[in-house]
Amino acid sequence: MNRFLGAACLLAGLAIAPIIGQAQTTPAAYTGPHYPGGPDSLRALMYRSARLFGAGQTGLAVVRVELKDGREPTNFKVWGANPPELMTNKAAQGALSYLQTHMLALEPGTPDPDAKPGRVPRTFVALDFSTPLAAQPYAYADTDPVFPDFAALLRAQRNVYLERALAIPSILANLTSPKKGLSTYMQMQTKYPAEALRAQQQGAVYVYFEVAPSGAIEHAQIISSAGAALDAEVLRVVKTLPAATVPAMLQGQPVRIFYLMPLTFKIQ
Repeated sequence: MNRFLGAACLLAGLAIAPIIGQAQTTPAAYTGPHYPGGPDSLRALMYRSARLFGAGQTGLAVVRVELKDGREPTNFKVWGANPPELMTNKAAQGALSYLQTHMLALEPGTPDPDAKPGRVPRTFVALDFSTPLAAQPYAYADTDPVFPDFAALLRAQRNVYLERALAIPSILANLTSPKKGLSTYMQMQTKYPAEALRAQQQGAVYVYFEVAPSGAIEHAQIISSAGAALDAEVLRVVKTLPAATVPAMLQGQPVRIFYLMPLTFKIQ
């Protein structure tokens, strides 16, 4: 998965070229769009936007930004927030307006071969109204975190369904991909809640979480809901994620980054 832009995979539709890869053991370079001045400049802009308009405000808002021609920020939208009141209050709207005026064009990243034709690239940035700048996560770093061998973790569960899935080359390739490994592992750990099936609930749940400089998974919260039962299942999966064996690195130093991960529930 391109961590900065995001990507979804279906419960019953994981597919890329059938190449069996090896588990990721070394950090992979970030290949998404780059902000002028680097991740520090982007994080400083987010912090400044929130602080100028959010005195006394707490919580986290996520802003969806489309990238015209892969670089020009356009169609800004407060796409999810916790608490929900941040979606419409003056603090978030003021910060959004400031961001629209001051966000610079990005340098395009490596095109996603799985992107739908004609789809406008987009990115997500976080407006944190209550965390000091030094403790806020980056949207991206020089290298992404390295996680444990996801295929080995799944095999250790001795689950018949998972063992059958791991015999499919495309799924194994996804699990060992630096871009797709985390999202594929999470999707394979997700169970469709019986309550949600009875209610015919389906759709994508977007969950926000951070990978700390220690590699720990922290601060998980639902940003876009598809129903209470589905949200609860996604949070359960995030809480079971293994810590990164190598954190994200920026200029040779471990840093905190955030993920916005979609998990898709589809009744077949």
